[in-house]
Amino acid sequence: MNLYHPESVYLMDRAAVENDGLPEIELMQRAGTRVWREINQRWPGLSSITVLAGAGNNGGDAFVVAILARQQCLDVQLIVKGELTRQSKTSTHYRELWQQGGGDIEDWQQQSIKSDLIVDGLLGIGLKRDLDEDWQLLINEINQSTAPKVAIDIPSGLNAQTGVPQPVAVEAEMTVTFIGRKVGHVLADGPDFCGELIFDDLGISSKTANCQIPALKVISKTSLILPEKRKRNSHKNSYGHVLIIGGDRGMSGAASLAGQAALRSGAGMVSVLVHPECVNNLSTSPELMVQSWTELEDKLAQASVVVIGPGLGQGDAAKACLIKVSKTRLPLIVDASALTSDFLTSITSQQVVITPHPGEAAKLLSVTTKHVQTDRLAASQQLCELYPFVCVLKGSGTIIQQKGQPAAINTCGNSGMASAGMGDVLAGIIGAYMGQHLSAFDAARTGVYIHARCADRFTEQNDETGLIASDIMHSIPEVVKQVRG
Repeated sequence: MNLYHPESVYLMDRAAVENDGLPEIELMQRAGTRVWREINQRWPGLSSITVLAGAGNNGGDAFVVAILARQQCLDVQLIVKGELTRQSKTSTHYRELWQQGGGDIEDWQQQSIKSDLIVDGLLGIGLKRDLDEDWQLLINEINQSTAPKVAIDIPSGLNAQTGVPQPVAVEAEMTVTFIGRKVGHVLADGPDFCGELIFDDLGISSKTANCQIPALKVISKTSLILPEKRKRNSHKNSYGHVLIIGGDRGMSGAASLAGQAALRSGAGMVSVLVHPECVNNLSTSPELMVQSWTELEDKLAQASVVVIGPGLGQGDAAKACLIKVSKTRLPLIVDASALTSDFLTSITSQQVVITPHPGEAAKLLSVTTKHVQTDRLAASQQLCELYPFVCVLKGSGTIIQQKGQPAAINTCGNSGMASAGMGDVLAGIIGAYMGQHLSAFDAARTGVYIHARCADRFTEQNDETGLIASDIMHSIPEVVKQVRG
């Protein structure tokens, strides 16, 4: 599945008219009809609806919905906001059809909205500025209603490029979108405001659908590259020796989680180097070969891939580890406290994955966390410009990016993953896959997806608030089997 910048969708829409011979009036009819069909299927017993229409083509789609609802004898309240004199000819056509059939149009005058369902056709995908007080008042009024809300193309107030409300947006139960899915549907707050996302290409040709380069490609199980299934006649040295470096005093659990996740992901051997005082802390994990940081040089000579950062801390001994690791040419996963500009610019390896969360990304870019979250795709691109590695920008809609390749985004997972240790487990999974000969980009994509699918597996039987990192780790073999199948 592909996601597009709003500007790309506009060009696809134009190509549908110019190249496919689909008149704008037909596209608008198809869009409004699909919205009404989804409403009928989801809420079949409606007696009244409120349709809110703006001055753009989004509002034209809304007029189509209103006409179809009235044809089925529903009580339709139609409220408009914006200068209708600015409507396109196509939108004007459907507004006039509504009026010719006896339909009333109310201007927004801060009236209350009371109906069984609300259709949001106010603002489209071009919104880039913050809404003024009157627009915010209207959207807050919509959100205060207990009636279900259906958004046309994108919830009004949500930025279709960034997935961030400006500063408010309609909280929809369902969003029906057309021509091409927008990046704002899945980035940042997008999923929370869009609700269930329904897509309709409106019958455009494959040539038109492919005329624009997608901004993001959604990771799916069919697009994954997993390590090859093992041959019966094999041994542990065939599947990589992952070296985990971390575990300062008080943080040895982070290194343990990364190590056990690597084993569960198929690593043949896992060594873990921790602060000398923490070696005995990991004695409950007999499959891990645990030693202190003082053994780093010998272990680098034995390893096939290195994960550095989980619980590493920032003490002098940790910094000494970073200096030694910067000189290795082994594949490298950099996480947590190892994510410093000084270390990243000193790395010798040509196969590197960095895994910052928004706060760590902000420090690397010398901006605020809010700035990163305001446009996650742009932040990911900036990281790849600064550091020539595979970047995994963690968070809601984790982005995997490498300069020169289309970026990937993960839409699996849930809010239960917002708990300690999740990043350590992810680093271990990616390390295991790199040790089994996946490229840095493929290991990152696959690792992120499997990690998130494990979280979703947990919520099939449990509430997401109870999810902890070790639950992810224990589910890895089961989820991988499902994905292979």
